[in-house]
Amino acid sequence: MDAQFERERESLVIKFASNEACYQTGNFPPDEIADLPNSYWGPSPYHVNYCGYEVCHPGYTFGPKARTSYLLHVVYSGSGKYYAPDRTYDVSGNQIFLIYPDVITTYQADFETPWTYGWIGFSGPRSESILSSLGFSPDNLVLTVYNTDPLHQCILNIMDTHKITYANELTRTAELLRFFAYIADHQVGVDPILPSYSKSVYAHLAMRYLETNFMTNIKISDLAEHIGIDRSHLTKSFREEYRISPQEYLIRLRIEHAEHLLKTTTDPVSVIAAKVGYSDALAFSKIFKQRIGLSPSGYRKQNEE
Repeated sequence: MDAQFERERESLVIKFASNEACYQTGNFPPDEIADLPNSYWGPSPYHVNYCGYEVCHPGYTFGPKARTSYLLHVVYSGSGKYYAPDRTYDVSGNQIFLIYPDVITTYQADFETPWTYGWIGFSGPRSESILSSLGFSPDNLVLTVYNTDPLHQCILNIMDTHKITYANELTRTAELLRFFAYIADHQVGVDPILPSYSKSVYAHLAMRYLETNFMTNIKISDLAEHIGIDRSHLTKSFREEYRISPQEYLIRLRIEHAEHLLKTTTDPVSVIAAKVGYSDALAFSKIFKQRIGLSPSGYRKQNEE
């Protein structure tokens, strides 16, 4: 990083120091603890305790120390070593390493290519769960992403909301979640992480979407993309929940609505076809007759008598 980055770092770290009010004042930690005990009781399951970034000198070492928060370091450039209790990690640019609370660790910048990194310390009852979802574990403390610039921006945004206000608290939490989301979606060699929702959740979302959008030229593959899963997963989930495929359910919705319009309006068949999602009136008439046994015109005539 250049001299401008270094000057920016110094000013922003000083600004964010005011946020140490979220710690218990006057309760200084023992020598082996690197931060102050956290006593957060706010509204969020994830809470930012502190953050910053550092342009390290060759061989700069921190530790052995423990933390009271979860702590993520994002390496922007350079390299170094992370000494966990049972393993040593070689860490370089675009990698992130995790320190768990109450675990004594040490990390050291390389002597030839010292690293520049940012960090976020956080706590909250859902912290370990979300870290696990991202792929971290006590046996896997380092992840790799394609680009750390968005993560650095999250840290800067958090540091800009250093005042202790409720609005800033919410903003800091939002940036922390943005930080997590980027890691989830941009890991090297890993497919985007899907939330572990039940099949019924996907099926219910699909049903609601079809009921709201059946009159558009929607395809089931588009629907699956909209929800965020592949078509086969959606179809299987929908069948298990409702004993029908999403494609069949879409056709039923369209035909039922077409029946209603044929009974209650004088709209031409071509107009009704368009209103229920068919751009081709002939294709609509064909599928209507297959399902009802009458053409749209025949159905209308029968229901006029």
